[in-house]
Amino acid sequence: MPWCLGASWALVALIPLGAACAWPSPERQFLIEFFQACRVYDTTVLARLATVPCDPRTDGVVQSFAIVKIERANGGADLARRVTIRARVRSWEGELSERAMTLDLERRDGQWKVTSLTPPRASQTSPAASSAPPR
Repeated sequence: MPWCLGASWALVALIPLGAACAWPSPERQFLIEFFQACRVYDTTVLARLATVPCDPRTDGVVQSFAIVKIERANGGADLARRVTIRARVRSWEGELSERAMTLDLERRDGQWKVTSLTPPRASQTSPAASSAPPR
């Protein structure tokens, strides 16, 4: 009987630990919401989440992403972060590519906002998306 009681307490202790490991970080939760709003081009939600434009026709659609690094900006204060991700992006034409992206997040009025998104739009980086004729 004591063995069963000890095993059940161990199980009770491990369940919250497993749930904590599976729960996404606050940055990941925020970026999921941001990329979902970008995907459907919800300008109302984007106005709340970002100060930079995000248009699926020019930027593509982030299908999935993994956070590579999170850095606190501005001397370690908890008001700004730089998040580097590796993202699978589908272009408006349907091509799938993998990109490294950096997003600057700032806390404004009590909530996070995307204030910078790099690399530049696909139309600025891809010769195929450019309107200028190739040389």
